[in-house]
Amino acid sequence: MRRFIAGAVCPECRALDRIVVEEHDGVRRRRCVSCGHVDTLPGGSAGAPATRFSRRGSSDEPASPVRIVDPSRRDP
Repeated sequence: MRRFIAGAVCPECRALDRIVVEEHDGVRRRRCVSCGHVDTLPGGSAGAPATRFSRRGSSDEPASPVRIVDPSRRDP
């Protein structure tokens, strides 16, 4: 698995947006595609980052309904 990291700066050549995180045989490392600098990262697998579309909390939470409001209609 390989993923580019947006906004990352290479510690060696200071290039912006050139860092890729790779996982090979359970070892995570970051590599600069400009200068070839490589660092080994601590930890296990590189999980997917949380996004604004990720569901927070437990799956047992009740869904909240959506109410569509017609702006031309006024409720008394």
